[in-house]
Amino acid sequence: MPDILSQDEFDALLSATGSEEGEAAASAGPSAAPGGPAGNRPITTYDFKHPSRVSKDQTRTLENLHSNLARMMASSFSTMQRSVVDCDIAFVDQTTYAEFIMSLSNPSCSYTFTIEPLGGPAIIDFSIPVAYSFIDRQFGGSGGNPPSESRPLTAIERTVMTKVVTRTLADLEATWEALLKIQVSDAELETNPEFMQVAAPSDTVVLIAFEVNSQHASGLVNLCYPYFTLEPVMAYLNVQTWASRERGKRESQRDERLVQLDRVSAPVKVVVGRTKVSLGEVLNLQEGDVLRLDTTLNEDAVVYVGDRPKYLARPGLMGKRRAIQLTERIPKADEPKFMTEIEKTTTEQL
Repeated sequence: MPDILSQDEFDALLSATGSEEGEAAASAGPSAAPGGPAGNRPITTYDFKHPSRVSKDQTRTLENLHSNLARMMASSFSTMQRSVVDCDIAFVDQTTYAEFIMSLSNPSCSYTFTIEPLGGPAIIDFSIPVAYSFIDRQFGGSGGNPPSESRPLTAIERTVMTKVVTRTLADLEATWEALLKIQVSDAELETNPEFMQVAAPSDTVVLIAFEVNSQHASGLVNLCYPYFTLEPVMAYLNVQTWASRERGKRESQRDERLVQLDRVSAPVKVVVGRTKVSLGEVLNLQEGDVLRLDTTLNEDAVVYVGDRPKYLARPGLMGKRRAIQLTERIPKADEPKFMTEIEKTTTEQL
């Protein structure tokens, strides 16, 4: 057969293919016809210029991972602005690096940095209203006075934003600890987006946008990961791995808390019995006098941890030392039943 088919050969192949499909549809019945249920299937467009290299499962995992970053950024931004700042994930998307650069303002407040051990770069961009809200608040303003004309940051303004970026990147490192321990380095400011050549224009990037809202300003903080930066950990970005890591993290935190509690000392006392006597009787007490307690011989003693009754116990001896054997734990709702009025009053004050 020759390498190039003639027009007649093309027409013969197409007519043969069309007749085979028509016979298959007729044999399958009405449901397979173009007007049947099979013919009503939704058509999804696919752009071969922008292939989807990150699956929906991986996108969801990245969103869950960076939701912790949003909470940390809200706390950090509120501290630096000395006012309430809300921060939420606006969207997680994948696009090309060229489209991301075109979406940035010029001049911009963008920082490039390197993530180790992934060995790849990333970009964090603060929208101009958000950046100037930090700068204005730092110098005593309300946080809502951006410059009337777009201009690059001055040397003093860069110093202010350096503190903001350092705190934000520290939060980013803490966020990734749930999946991988990373270290961010080489953070550099770039005010012209066209000069940030960290990836090829056609490379796929993952864009995570955070919506920042304060009292007088609002805007986006964009976090851009080139695909080749995330590629070493793509296998771990799934729901199963994320859930197992979260479970392991909770268990390790529980073990750490138990270790910390081992270093804490708390006073423990055992009340075997109580009684009430007048002050005059106390003044007349002498050696050999007997005080009758309100408790019976078979009644359990009450064990106090700190100033709260926590356990019932049986007193006894262990060798030559006095000891108790715990018999029951006192529920928190029943604690007032074993406390005196003075103890109740003191506990309520605390």
